Amino acid sequence: MGKETGRRRTAPTRSLIGPLVMLASGMAVGVLMWRSLMLEPASGGGHRTRLEQLSRQDRDALERVLSAHP
Repeated sequence: MGKETGRRRTAPTRSLIGPLVMLASGMAVGVLMWRSLMLEPASGGGHRTRLEQLSRQDRDALERVLSAHP
């Protein structure tokens, strides 16, 4: 068997850095999107967003529908 002489072939540094940069930037974008969608309250023109509430008649109708189907 011959003795191997010469440089050992390895991947260039730029082929390792590129995917790591893409992965890190994708993670950063994902965190920013998650934060903007989940943590920050919805802007409603400067006032608090009011939750939708059923009227008394709607609640009574819903009770009738739910009690009719056990």
